[in-house]
Amino acid sequence: MMLRKFLLIALTGLGACANPSKNQSATFTPDSKAGAKAYTEHCASCHGQLGEGVLQLQSPALGGLDAAYVYRQMMNFKNEYRGHAPQDTLGQQMATIAKNILDTLMLRNISAYVEQLSLPQYPHQANADAKNGKEIYQSICGSCHGSSGKGNPKFNAPALVGLQPWYITGQFKKFKNGWRGSHPADKWGAQMAAITSLVNDEQSIYDVVAYLQTENTKPGK
Repeated sequence: MMLRKFLLIALTGLGACANPSKNQSATFTPDSKAGAKAYTEHCASCHGQLGEGVLQLQSPALGGLDAAYVYRQMMNFKNEYRGHAPQDTLGQQMATIAKNILDTLMLRNISAYVEQLSLPQYPHQANADAKNGKEIYQSICGSCHGSSGKGNPKFNAPALVGLQPWYITGQFKKFKNGWRGSHPADKWGAQMAAITSLVNDEQSIYDVVAYLQTENTKPGK
């Protein structure tokens, strides 16, 4: 209970920080049809035509993610808030791609299109305890990402259901090792990096992922 209270207080404070998704004119209405065309041109070769991700390229699934979160992360890559760590070679590649998309309104269109895509399904995590994962998730993660992993825009917390198990565990380790969330401008990333210190063993991460797979339904539905 105390942990949940701490997280809520911390996130309320962070919510007042500058949000790169608000840098554009509030009158701009994203065009998902134009976003589909731009996605095919810039993103599909790595993330899959339907946003399902490509294991061979270690590219994550994007389908169903909240548009504001997708846009914010692309701006983080573009500004090198993500992908700045020398060890994060995949992050560096994404940062280069984001920089090549000069029109930030196009990034909004892409984000709107991605949000409309369906979440992919993956085989359940082997050698993992979903019941234990649920307990860990609800005590540490649920107050931000939602009780079933569908995200919470009010806390700028993305949906986790639908992401590949290997991607979730990989990003968790990046936060824990300081490869992600260490840039001074990445306020929400810094919050996530701090939370990872509450999970000390790798098996717990696998258990959490197993629980998220049992909740793999489209966010908001």
